[in-house]
Formats: sequence, C-alpha cells, structure tokens
Amino acid sequence: MKRRLKYGVMASIVAIGMLGTTAAWAANSGGKIIDTGVPGQKAYAGTKNGSVVKVDSALPSDVSNIVGGLMLFNKASSNTVTVSGGNFENFSIITGGMAIDGDASGNIVNIVGGTISFEPFGYIAGADSDVNVNNNKVNISGGIINGYVYGGRVEAQKGNATNNNVNISGGTVKGSICAGFVEVDGKISDNTITVSGKAVLTEASLSGGDSWLGDDVVMQNNKLVIDNWSGSVLKAENFDSIDFKNMQWKNGGTVLTLTEAEDGSLKNTKINLLSLAGGAKPAVNQSMYIIKGEEYGSPADLGIQKDNVHVSQDFSAGVALVGSGTVSVESDGSALKYTIHSLMQNSQTHLVAQNHAVAAAFVNQGTDLISDSLDTLSRDDKYGVKTFAAVHGNHSKYDVNSDLKINGWSGIVGVGNEKDIGNGDFSWGVFFENGSGTYRTYNSFNGDFFRGDGNVVYNGGGIAARFEQDNGVYTEGSLRAGLLKNEMKDALRDGAGNSYGYKSESTYYGAHIGVGKVISLDADNDLDIYGKFFHTYTDGDTFTVAGDKFDLDSITSDRLRIGARLTANKENKLSTYYGLAYEYEFNGDADMRVENMSTPQQSLKGSSYMAEIGMNYQPGSDSPWSFDVSMRGYTGQREGFSGNVQAVYSF
Repeated sequence: MKRRLKYGVMASIVAIGMLGTTAAWAANSGGKIIDTGVPGQKAYAGTKNGSVVKVDSALPSDVSNIVGGLMLFNKASSNTVTVSGGNFENFSIITGGMAIDGDASGNIVNIVGGTISFEPFGYIAGADSDVNVNNNKVNISGGIINGYVYGGRVEAQKGNATNNNVNISGGTVKGSICAGFVEVDGKISDNTITVSGKAVLTEASLSGGDSWLGDDVVMQNNKLVIDNWSGSVLKAENFDSIDFKNMQWKNGGTVLTLTEAEDGSLKNTKINLLSLAGGAKPAVNQSMYIIKGEEYGSPADLGIQKDNVHVSQDFSAGVALVGSGTVSVESDGSALKYTIHSLMQNSQTHLVAQNHAVAAAFVNQGTDLISDSLDTLSRDDKYGVKTFAAVHGNHSKYDVNSDLKINGWSGIVGVGNEKDIGNGDFSWGVFFENGSGTYRTYNSFNGDFFRGDGNVVYNGGGIAARFEQDNGVYTEGSLRAGLLKNEMKDALRDGAGNSYGYKSESTYYGAHIGVGKVISLDADNDLDIYGKFFHTYTDGDTFTVAGDKFDLDSITSDRLRIGARLTANKENKLSTYYGLAYEYEFNGDADMRVENMSTPQQSLKGSSYMAEIGMNYQPGSDSPWSFDVSMRGYTGQREGFSGNVQAVYSF
C-alpha cells in the first residue's frame, strides 16, 4: 500500500507541472494540495527543495499526507514540516522530504502540538527515500502521536540510513520510535534518539535501527541519549550505546524503566553514565537504579554486561560537584544500579569567586580617578564653575588565588566649582562615572582545559570635595554609588561537556578621605606629601549555573595609600610631576558558597607599590582650558600600568 501511495504522489507532481491546477490550503502555509491517485488520500506538500510547510489547523478530510519536499527523480533536501495544531485521524504519512530516485538529506519534521493518529502502517519520518536517507531530524516537543516515528526511512531493496535523529523533549508518543529504518537490506549507522524534558513515552518502544524484511542489514553506532529525563518505555533495543546525561538524582529512584523488556536486549550495549543534573542533592551511600527491566510485572534479564558500563571521570553533578561510586548489576540481570561513595566540590567553581574579587577591584580603581580629578580641579588657580572629564585606561593583574588580568577603561564627567573662602580654596564637583573591562580565565575539568571570556561594566555617580588652606594643608573626600555587572562566557563545564556562563549584578558604594600638605621647595617646585584612605563596598549576588546555586558574599575593600609627588616648573604653561606611593589593602576578601558548600576564600589583601609620571598643560591665563596626562606603574598585589587623560574647562 505504501508503495502504491508513493508512486501515486509522484505521478501527481508530474501532473502539477503540466496542468498547474493545485492550490494552497488557506488555513496553513507553504504547501499545495495534491491528488495522490489513491482514493481519499491527498497530500499537503511542498514541491521544491527548501520548502517550509506549516500546519496549525485541520486539513480537509481527504488529505492524509503532509510532505515538506515532494521530489521525483531529484534529491529531497533542506525541507521542513512543522505541525503545531489540529486533529488528524487515520493519517498516512508526515515526512520532511520524500524522494524515489534520489537521496533525502537535511530534512526536518517538527511536531509542536496537535493530535495525530495514524493508520496501522502510517508514520512520521524526518525523510523517506528509495535510495539513502541521511542527516534528517524529527523534533517532538508537544502534541499526541499514535503511530510510528522514524528519524530516516528507506523504502527500497537496499539503502542506507545514516546520521538521522529523533529528539523528543515533550508531548506524548504511543508506538514505535526508530532512529533509522531500511525496509530490506542496507546500512543503519550513527543514528540517535534523544529523550529529554517532559516527554511521555510509557506506551512507546525505542529502537536504534530496524528492518522488516532485511537479512543482511548492518547496524552500528546507533545511540540512545537520556538527557535530564526519567520515566518508562515499553522496550529499548538495537542500540550500540546509551548515554545518561544530567540525571536527576533521586535516592532509590530509577532513571529508565523498560516495562516490556526483551531478555538480552542490552547485552551488547555500552552504557555511559556521564553526569548528574545541576541542583541535584546526592549524598554518600545513596544509590539509584539507572536501568530496570520488567516483563509483565516481573524482572526481565536485560543481559547488561558490567564491563560495558562506563563512568566519565567517576561522575559530576552539574558544574558544582564531583564524586565517585560503583556500578552493580542485579543478580537476575534485571537492573543496573549506581552507588555513591564520595562527594566533593568541583574545583572549577573557585574561578567564580576569583572573578567576583577582580570585578570589585576594577570598581575600586574608579576611586583613584575621583581623587585625580580633585587634584586637577585645584591645579589651574581659577575660581568659578568648572566642568571636568577624565579617561583612565589600565592593564592590571591581581594576585588572588589564581592570577587574573583585566584590561579596561574608566571615565568620569562632572561639573563643579572652586572659590576662595578666606583662609583657603574650596573646590567641589558632582560626577557620573562609567567603567568597562574585559578579562580571560583558564579552567579545567575532566582533563580538558578551556578559556572563558569575561566582561565587567559599572555605572554610578557621586560627589567630591577638597579644601586646601593657604599654608598648603588640604583635606579631601568623596562619596559614590552605582551598579556593577559581571558577565562570563564559557566559564564552567559539566560532565557531559556542555559549557556555561553566568551573569552577576551588584550594587557598590564607596567613599574616600585624604589629607596632605603641599610644601613649596622653591619658586618652581612643590612637594606634595599625602595619605588617602579608600573604602568600597560591593554587594553580593545569587544566581544559578546549570541548576547549581551560587551565593557570592559582599566584598569590603579598605585601602590606605601613602605617597609623595614632586611638581616641577609649576609656574610654566607645561609643568611635570613625579610620584611614588605605597598602598595596602586590609580586606578585599571574596567568599562564595556553591550548593551551600564554601569555596576557598579569594583575597585582594596585600601591599602594592606605585610610580607615576605626568604633565599638566595650561595654555594661558586667558584660556579656560587645563589638561593633564599621566602614566602609572604598579607592582605587588596589583601589577600593571595605567594611563590618565583629564581636561577641565572653567567658566
């Protein structure tokens, strides 16, 4: 019957080319209604490669086939069928691509919704060909299906079904699900069924490959993947391997139950236990059944060989935990069980706390720019309203538990005023600040080394003031607040090899106070001796990565800087200055918990040394402009260099 249907459909394509009498069904899109030549069996189909056929409501009662690309003597390739609604009864075929004398490749069927009931031999297929089918897909995320499902299907004396996939993440399937099928003889290889999400398969059987009439069928490398799913199916057979990924751990529970298992169906099947799902709560001495076989309520001998069971680097749970355990096969061969013997924190997660510490250090650098702007505001000896702007570029390395380098730019713009208040000059300003930095991380897990890329951005504002007495003694201070965002890509991995990033947001608050004295050495040279204390508080954050919970504690930074700066040629338009400073970070501790387990503390605490050189240019007494350029180098806890460019305009 299927053969008669297929040739009837193909003959109708020729008629379409000659007569052009078909029309698209108005309620759906991308296809035409075609008379197959079989009474009561019309097709809604695309008639060229690259067709996209969408069906979201019922078709006419005499339409029982949906085909993405219906080809005759050509290949059927790159066609798509999507069914998202409708009630289809006694249907015959839904396929992404159909060809007689050509391969069918790269075709896709998406079942998103609807209820589909097939006649006894009706089916869904990623592609259908009388030659070869390869690289086709069926994606089922919703709906109810009663019938056969094939990743790729060959209807011929001999053909190959290779690299086809059936992905089931939702919906209900009742019937046989087969990754690759050849009707007579051929090769069925490298096909995969993946089950995930909330798929309901209690009345479905799973097969890596199948043939109805073949005596010389070669089956190899066909795989079943169970990804973050647990439940029961009728049976599972003809799989070279079964991969269990992101298993939801439940003490005493079962991941996969075969309720109508056939004896010995998994005798030659490799079973790979790759990873537990993030957020799982495993514990030492807990155990869980990975596979259980039943036959009409009684245990069934699946034939599992213990030597065929493989655990990837023992096991991992999400990105946060690693552990070890043992595999055991029930004496009657009906079940495979895994028991946990050790559990510990995954060391790759420590990188997140390091990144949090470095992001906080990057915000700290903004305080330096505020202090520098106060110096520049008071340097031009002009009173009145002033606007100021500064840009600070830096390359820094911080000696946390693992050295991290960050490159970035910080900027500040504001408006202020300077005036004479009798025994000195008082200057103040309000400002907006912004900073953006990038950094790279290097991590390892399961013997693989990988690079992550991070980006830090902060935006905020504040107020700053300085009072300098006529005798050269001055005091200064500032208050600031804003939002810090830290984003990482490819920072962590799980046992299945998936990469994960994360996003973190924290508010920050800062203040600084400084005292110093400018000593006039002679008419052209001054010596500025100062001490400054910087305080920055960066709030914590909570987020999840691969289901694992990360709790970042707040970071408090308290830095004391003591230094001296020599200014030469201060009466000239172009003056130069040179400085040395010592800085000590008293706190800067970054603590973190992952799945309620504490990680090693990361800290910015320690000594740093700074040397600077700069110049200030004031075009003249009649010019409102003043410019300042400087370079700094750092060593110690903080290493690297920075450059500042500042400008002040006085009204």
